[in-house]
Amino acid sequence: MPARALLVIPGPDNPFALPEFAVLLREELAQASADAARAAVGQVLLLQPCAASRASGFGARHSGIVHLHADRGGLRGDVACDADALPFEDDAFPLVVAQHVGDVLPGGGGFVDELARVLAPGGTLLWYGLSPWSPWLAWIHWQARLGLSVPRVQHADMVRRELLKRGLAAVGSDHLGSCWPTRGEPSRVHRTALLAPLRAAYRIAASKQRAVLTPLRPRRARARVAMQPHLASPSTRARA
Repeated sequence: MPARALLVIPGPDNPFALPEFAVLLREELAQASADAARAAVGQVLLLQPCAASRASGFGARHSGIVHLHADRGGLRGDVACDADALPFEDDAFPLVVAQHVGDVLPGGGGFVDELARVLAPGGTLLWYGLSPWSPWLAWIHWQARLGLSVPRVQHADMVRRELLKRGLAAVGSDHLGSCWPTRGEPSRVHRTALLAPLRAAYRIAASKQRAVLTPLRPRRARARVAMQPHLASPSTRARA
């Protein structure tokens, strides 16, 4: 009896294209939109983990948004480039949103170097990453049996150190999402402080320090005064 052929319907190879992640990405972008409203006016660089996440929506009052997404180890979207060679001028963006791009790109510090380069002095970088303590990781590894790639999860403290090496000082952090993958909005139970590390993702807000030139006080010109002989000679008390 001939064996039956097994029909395999290929799914997305990027876990962030799954419906469960769409809920998380929308929550993150809603928070990023609120941060963008407080940022300096100018262009925004929005980097996302896959092409499907472009539909999540991002509102900003800035003059323009440059969308890029991770694809085959590089970046695609409004432009195509390598992750460690962004085709933008130095200090071009007052706000950079890196939404789980570090979770799907290959390791290496070149990408973070480029983010620091294109971020304007005084600007803000919003970095989103998967929490290493979240039950989401067990679910992702279970989904990986279907051919999904496993994200390269980075601890928040390690990300802070990498950012600080490049002059980006963390000014705030929090956790987002539910404690377990869901296609609905996270419940209020997931928002308790006790369960915060178990939530899906963390966010780090970092600021690029301004290079401020501190003017030196001018040295006052002092006229040299010749000492009189009777002032230079030792006093009567000193000779006693």
